[in-house]
Amino acid sequence: MRLSRDYKTAYKDVSSRYTFGQTLFTGTLLAATMKVLLTGTSGNLGSRVLQSFLDLNLVPTTDLVISTSSPQKVATIAKQNDIQVVPGDFTNPDQLRQSFVDSKADILFLVSYPSPSDDRWLHHKTAIDAAKQSGCIKLIAYTSLMFGGETGMQSVAGVQQAHIKTVNYLSQSGMEYVVLREGIYAESWWLYAGFQPQPLPKGEKEKIEFVIPDDGPVAWVSWDDLGEGTAKILAQLAKGEKKWIGQTLNLTGSETATLKDVARLVEKYSGREVEVKLVGKEKAKEYHLKDGEKEEWLVSSWVGWFDGIREGECQVVDPLLQEVLGRQPKGVSECAQALFTPQ
Repeated sequence: MRLSRDYKTAYKDVSSRYTFGQTLFTGTLLAATMKVLLTGTSGNLGSRVLQSFLDLNLVPTTDLVISTSSPQKVATIAKQNDIQVVPGDFTNPDQLRQSFVDSKADILFLVSYPSPSDDRWLHHKTAIDAAKQSGCIKLIAYTSLMFGGETGMQSVAGVQQAHIKTVNYLSQSGMEYVVLREGIYAESWWLYAGFQPQPLPKGEKEKIEFVIPDDGPVAWVSWDDLGEGTAKILAQLAKGEKKWIGQTLNLTGSETATLKDVARLVEKYSGREVEVKLVGKEKAKEYHLKDGEKEEWLVSSWVGWFDGIREGECQVVDPLLQEVLGRQPKGVSECAQALFTPQ
């Protein structure tokens, strides 16, 4: 089983009529007043944000721009809709700044850099500086993570530290900003459950073991709902909505489930017994390194997630995403059949 590629991908890794706040939308295209520059559109979240913009006609396609380090690999859907593409590499400050200038965008949707390292915040800093120097970008919408409780600014989980540094820097940058704290992906259950094969293979009968450091409640939410909700918020910002400026928005599922709860769902849909073994960080790390298939940095980062989970950092349930979507977002229970049925 090869895990590193799937891990990095995971790490990076809507309805036509809905009520949003006090405004009723009927699927009719509303002219945007600002242009939105999208990053991360090849990832699990960013690709769904782009798809939602297009499926729901949230803004004219002329008001969307994609910044990517690999313009030749931009999504087919972007090419089909003649969306402007500009080259932008977070590791090249001069090129990134020129990319933002060429975009003539007003809003930067800054998807966090796909790395478990705390130093990734320096790439975010580069993007914030480039946006400020561009002369055109007025607002940055940054994707943080739902570790760190209500605010996300105090966390024992290593994975949250780069987000904390980024938000601190962004809030002091002089730029207008919105922090979008994206909920814990239901589709990433297999990582949290101890690197389970994904999808679960057909025909296997032996017991599944979740060998993990600890457990706690998590407000899981699906990629699709996060992508749609994020796109709708960005569209409102593009139309001049000001109520979220300087705010942190928590986009979560509507209920929590522990990994023991997830295990029961796996049993139900896979037909296999599941045992959850809570063994602490050191034993979990030793267990998952002994097969020689996972890199040490990967497992070291992973065990640190459970410090936050144990402390209840991921249990926050916020109604905002449901309000934005106009329906209850799908969590791990609603996604269970698709996630846990062997294929």
